[in-house]
Amino acid sequence: MRYRTAAIVAAVLIGGMFCLPAAVFAVFPAMKQGFPIPILLALVEFCGRFRWFLALPIITVLFTLAAFTSGSRREVRR
Repeated sequence: MRYRTAAIVAAVLIGGMFCLPAAVFAVFPAMKQGFPIPILLALVEFCGRFRWFLALPIITVLFTLAAFTSGSRREVRR
């Protein structure tokens, strides 16, 4: 994995965790009262509760993975 790929994946995961609750509540306003879709509500609650705690570990894991795997695949460009 390259560093650029790690940065893109981290931005998508963290951005998704921050945007998912707002997007779901905008599409389904009745879900604020715990209405129809309990699995989606559980996912929104998870993202809302743990987004600040998971941001740094996500970045750390992805960039550590990129550091270990990017050096092993060196290509010669001509």
